[in-house]
Amino acid sequence: MKNNFNLLTISCLIVISVSCQKNGVELIDKTTPSETAPTYTPNSPMWKKLVSPSNSRFTNGVLKTEQENLYTCVMARTDTVNDHLKIDNFSHINIIGNLDAQTIISGEYVPENNYWVIRKTEGIPRYSPILLGPFAAVGRFGVIGYFTLLGAGYSVNESYPAGFQFIKDWWLQSDYNQTGDVVNNVILTGFMANNAGYFLENDNNKQVWYINNGQIYEKRKAFSGNFVGRFATSSAKINKKDYGYLVSESQDEKVKTKEFYQYNTDLDIWTRKADFPGEDRYEGVIFGINDKIYYGLGQSKTDAKGFRDIWQYDTQTDKWSNFATYPGSGNIKVSTAIVSGKVYIGMGYYVGATAINTEKYIGVSDFWQFVPSLK
Repeated sequence: MKNNFNLLTISCLIVISVSCQKNGVELIDKTTPSETAPTYTPNSPMWKKLVSPSNSRFTNGVLKTEQENLYTCVMARTDTVNDHLKIDNFSHINIIGNLDAQTIISGEYVPENNYWVIRKTEGIPRYSPILLGPFAAVGRFGVIGYFTLLGAGYSVNESYPAGFQFIKDWWLQSDYNQTGDVVNNVILTGFMANNAGYFLENDNNKQVWYINNGQIYEKRKAFSGNFVGRFATSSAKINKKDYGYLVSESQDEKVKTKEFYQYNTDLDIWTRKADFPGEDRYEGVIFGINDKIYYGLGQSKTDAKGFRDIWQYDTQTDKWSNFATYPGSGNIKVSTAIVSGKVYIGMGYYVGATAINTEKYIGVSDFWQFVPSLK
């Protein structure tokens, strides 16, 4: 089985070619330039290429260098004010990610101007966090604002006994109801449904948690399906109500990534739905728009390659169909955010083969808009 990619640090190589004359001998640096990922042309009007964060300055006006490209991040929209405007909603999108072992990058994407606002700060980066939102904060006379919650993940440092340490944010420790229930130190996977957040512990406990817009969390029943490596989760709307959806991903080539479930948030019940029929994979991306779920990309478990296919699941018919081909370069750790019928998707890592047919990973920063209704 091929080795799968686990991101611990983000780095790339700047190669500087130098030539000079010394004692009549020309010295030439023959170092192989750093590789770039292949690029593709969209085959459908559903796709539109947007400006990449790598083309933006930091807020202090300092240009980013090649090694400061943003490859992995989490994204979430900032509000739901204009949801009634369908695909014309221009809610901004929050992002947070890492540049290296000492630097955090955060900011927002502004859809109406196709523009990034990027900030760089010193700090302890975290890996595999969740970003839940937007939550609508409700006051006496209705919605008074919106917020998102960043949490969990882990940091890496040689001083830690195990070399890494899980992060427990304040909102994961509040225990407002004083039940004694505590979120375990594991990787979490989350989604939004009906103005509330839901997140799962990615281990054999399969514990499900709920957090409301008052930032109070409570324990739900454990996920009833199988945990085989990683949970990929999102939500879709059926008859004006949000339902959660989950693909149980396996990293083991002997266990196919196929199990797919629906979650009823009111009844706290998981129901198995039609299996994912696509080629076996790991580290895919999932998102929901209206009453459809989309799942795809990822990397092969048996070959040194990534996938670009995106499959659509119809919640009304319980059927999957091969729906689109991603024109971006990333295959894994690709980030998404949804704004009223439009998907903003990009970054991540390209997965390809070396000369000896082992995996190679190349960070990419391209960014796209995907509108399934334009098919």
